[in-house]
Amino acid sequence: MVKNNHRIVLRADGNSIIGLGHVIRLLGLFEFIKNEFDCVFLIRKPELKLKHIIGSYCRFLILEGTLKDEIEELSYLLDSNDIVVLDGYYFDEEYQQYIKSKVHKLVMIDDKAEAYFYADLVINHGGALMKAKYKTEPYTRLLLGTDYLILRNEFLEAALTKRIVTKVDSVFICMGGADPFNITIKALKASIKCDFISRIIVITGSAYSNNDDLKKALVEAPRSKDVLYENNVNPSRLVELIRMCEIAICPSSSIALEVCCVKAGLLTGIVTDNQESIHNMLVSSDCCLSLNDFNETSVESIQVNLYRMNNVDYINTLIKNQSENIDGLSGRRFLQEFKLL
Repeated sequence: MVKNNHRIVLRADGNSIIGLGHVIRLLGLFEFIKNEFDCVFLIRKPELKLKHIIGSYCRFLILEGTLKDEIEELSYLLDSNDIVVLDGYYFDEEYQQYIKSKVHKLVMIDDKAEAYFYADLVINHGGALMKAKYKTEPYTRLLLGTDYLILRNEFLEAALTKRIVTKVDSVFICMGGADPFNITIKALKASIKCDFISRIIVITGSAYSNNDDLKKALVEAPRSKDVLYENNVNPSRLVELIRMCEIAICPSSSIALEVCCVKAGLLTGIVTDNQESIHNMLVSSDCCLSLNDFNETSVESIQVNLYRMNNVDYINTLIKNQSENIDGLSGRRFLQEFKLL
């Protein structure tokens, strides 16, 4: 196949402090467009594990300087034929305008609708309620809601499959790639306290840094509970592990959207303010049960809400709503949008 003559430049950072969500989203976008566009990923000083993750998908270049030096670095890396995709919160108006002056088109993936946008496309998973918040140029187009989910192909394929729950005894816990506030242990302790839960699956990402505390909590888990722990699993394995459970405890970030694709009783909340738009969308569409702010939620509160999830009919209602809101076809829509650019 002859590829499009516009190169796609994917730009995001990830680490144990800011998490890996921005990087993982762009890798999902890469999968949608890789057959028709040449792509390169630009990232600043990634950790070794993150290098391996990105390198398993696409070619990448490392930015060596600070954010202050970045515009000078980009002057040598960008071409007037490029389409640049930014995912992060420090790409301010000056940065955007510089990129716009250097390249063919600019695309931004956003969660907050706080900045002024000079991009040609702005993507937000938060839904139509976000539209009124945006301040943009007249030419800017907004791609909002679950029709434009950026997730890896394994999850969009799972969204095409029906699921009906017939029992409730297993919990999946994943607080994203970093979990800097260590909510994982609170969720684990709450799950252990629920007598109806016999299996607990705990997943952490490559940027998780509270390994000693988690190891201690896992060792202290009673033998009556079947506890499985895995770190940095690939998307296929993640789909498999979610399917093994009827309840999932996750923040309102990409992982919650991945759970909605596979379909489970989602118990969610926010950890940082950039998750509010996805959280509000999940709550308003009745795809989840909300814990609100995970940082303020106690082990006891998580336990109480897990007992609310001990209901087959309720979980199947959530699953039905998840199926109606996510059709698994966003990859096709994005490829078409990038061709139009």
